Amino acid sequence: MLGILRTVLVAYGEISLKSPPVRRRLERILARQIASMLRRRGLGEHRVYGGYGRLYVEDAGREEAEAVAEVFGVVSAMPAHKTSAELDAIIDLAVKVAEESIGDGDSFAVRPKVVGEHPYTSSTIAIEVGDAVLQRLSHRGVHVDLDNPDVTLYIEVRDRDAYIYTEVIEGFGGLPYGTQGRLVSLLSGGIDSPVAMWMMMKRGVEVYPLFMDQRPYVGEDYVERAIDAFKVLSRYIPEDSELYAAPFGEVMKRIMESPLPRLRCLLCKRSMYRVASAFAEAIEARGLITGESLGQVASQTLDNLYILDEASSLPVLRPLIGLDKVEIEHLAMRIGTYQVTAKTVHGCTVIPDKPATKAKLEVVRALEEELGLPDLCSKAAEEIYSLS
Repeated sequence: MLGILRTVLVAYGEISLKSPPVRRRLERILARQIASMLRRRGLGEHRVYGGYGRLYVEDAGREEAEAVAEVFGVVSAMPAHKTSAELDAIIDLAVKVAEESIGDGDSFAVRPKVVGEHPYTSSTIAIEVGDAVLQRLSHRGVHVDLDNPDVTLYIEVRDRDAYIYTEVIEGFGGLPYGTQGRLVSLLSGGIDSPVAMWMMMKRGVEVYPLFMDQRPYVGEDYVERAIDAFKVLSRYIPEDSELYAAPFGEVMKRIMESPLPRLRCLLCKRSMYRVASAFAEAIEARGLITGESLGQVASQTLDNLYILDEASSLPVLRPLIGLDKVEIEHLAMRIGTYQVTAKTVHGCTVIPDKPATKAKLEVVRALEEELGLPDLCSKAAEEIYSLS
């Protein structure tokens, strides 16, 4: 391995489009969250600093870059070797990197980028480095291919330093966690709701996950699956977080007494919305997140979603609303929740054979009052506890 200073270059996207004061604030937050994520992953303390367009993680390599790429707001992370911005130093380091990274018979290309005032251009670097690499490695059959190279030598010159790397680890982009307000996420542990929660986290939302504990109408494995899903999601959170749960068994018991079984799912979902809304108001969150996708199941028809929304005192955000099941599953695989949430568990035993797809709001409201569901929901909201 090269005995040269290692640095991870961090590229971000949306942040650079903000006004200067907002951009600087978000850069500082992103730097803190990168340092925190590295500590949480057991990768030690690292100085993270930056300027316009890039952040830098000192004394960090590929393992650290992989962790950095999972921090929301990061577009890409590049494990690089650092040297001075002197042209001779750049050429010398580039040749050493090439010797380690380019195999016998491989093709290569040089992709330079120069930021700031320097006595050379990007073209100069490309020509000088390319010639030096060919002179050193031509005996190994190494050759140039600008269109489809086996190895790309990326060179970034920024102020007084230069960075050389051959790998770009793609990040998720988005905005730093917690910079866009607070929401409560209904987390069931199924495939959809963790993806919905992740998508809003990616948009910079601080999320309070809330699980409805429906025991004894679900199995213990149903609860364990939700806890496991939260553990996966918590890897993306750069601070300590908790999974909250509301005791929902008494609400389910009362719903079972409904004289209209076809409305059970709507009564259940509306009750969940009520509990979540009360919790959100208590913690000053601005809305709810759910994993509903239009038309996927009976309670997710447009008519029924209208009825569900009416039960919430706060806005309901549905990031998956326009996605089909296959698209949602692909996202779950990408973020690491699919393996946990696709497990078969002992789910809800209250689901009717033929749930209503086009209910009447006035009928649902009257039935809720008859069953005393609003009061039971208020009680459940007061008894929310930490499940993690």
